[in-house]
Amino acid sequence: MAAIEEAQAIKDRDHKFLTKAVEEAYRGVECGDGGPFGAVVVRNDEVVVSCHNMVLKHTDPTAHAEVTAIREACKKLGKIELADCEIYASCEPCPMCFGAVHLSRIKRLVYGAKAEAAIAIGFDDFIADALRGTGFYQKANLEIKKADGNGALIAEQFFIRYGDLHVCHLLPSPPYPVFIFNTSATARDSDLSLVPIRRSPIAVSPLHRLHSAEPPFSPPRKRAGNSSFFCLLLPVPSMEAPQGGQDRDYKFITKAVDEAYRAVEGGGGGPFGAVIVRGDEEVVSCHNLVRKDTDPSAHAEVTAIREACKKLGKINLSDCEIYASCEPCPMCFGLIRLSKIKKVVYGAKAEVASAAGFNGLIPDVFVEYYKKSGIEVRQAEGEAARIAEEVFEKAKEKSGKK
Repeated sequence: MAAIEEAQAIKDRDHKFLTKAVEEAYRGVECGDGGPFGAVVVRNDEVVVSCHNMVLKHTDPTAHAEVTAIREACKKLGKIELADCEIYASCEPCPMCFGAVHLSRIKRLVYGAKAEAAIAIGFDDFIADALRGTGFYQKANLEIKKADGNGALIAEQFFIRYGDLHVCHLLPSPPYPVFIFNTSATARDSDLSLVPIRRSPIAVSPLHRLHSAEPPFSPPRKRAGNSSFFCLLLPVPSMEAPQGGQDRDYKFITKAVDEAYRAVEGGGGGPFGAVIVRGDEEVVSCHNLVRKDTDPSAHAEVTAIREACKKLGKINLSDCEIYASCEPCPMCFGLIRLSKIKKVVYGAKAEVASAAGFNGLIPDVFVEYYKKSGIEVRQAEGEAARIAEEVFEKAKEKSGKK
């Protein structure tokens, strides 16, 4: 009897905090801050912070509900490890968020809706594949639980309601200009009389859903009175791929390594650096700021992507590359894909960081998923790799490690 009562108490508790996460998801939708996701960090049965997705508001692809909640909780509690906390998420976290949960040392994660509920209304179906690698996190003693009963129901109902009202997230981001046309129900796609009624990088219409993320395509139509709405995405000519081979890699890996040394000297975080490049021009160069910002997600790659998005005024970095002093962690790889970066070049292998005492090992399953998604991932060769590995020797010397 006692065991039954305890199980019911846990179920009621999970429902209480999951309801708060779903309320945050609704709040985010109403404000237009980002996607329909909410998260709550809890310590000793008290809410530390509750947050929703802020990607659009902050022009920051890292600002998912879970990452935002972890950042705010760390700032509020004044520490980067949340081992005495739990996190409740309205939906199963994406790979980046799972990585952030793991890095923050949170030991229990409860979510409401399965990733498939988000996929059904147009969110990235890559999430489902990548989540098959979560055995890695479970082995790291992270308890991962899907809520049952009413907790799961309210989370899943939210996605059903949201899917009936919004499709802005189904449309690809620029560089594709989006035209929404309103024409008579009898008009054909080739009719020259079609007149665009809106041109926007993010088109919103409750009257259609798109089933392809790559143009050209012919989305299905839904009629409203005598009108039919549809979208036409016109691809912009792609830029020529930059040339330069090993010399180019060396140039930008050197900049990333310089940033890593800056982190070591300044003590703001681990010995990692990253550079965002567009064409042959550096957009931003950053280093790890975990300790300085009291933010376990402030890895060099994350910081660089956030700064690049702010500088360029967009969350789609498909025309950019990233150079990292060391092979990115699962969280950073997840963000790289979310930001649409198509090329990753790194200096040192993750094993080098691990040998120096950093939590750097990456399950092969993650890297394979990202390669399958069209991201070029490779290690720099020759001198570029060597100078990247030397950073960790410097870090060990400074910390007094043998």
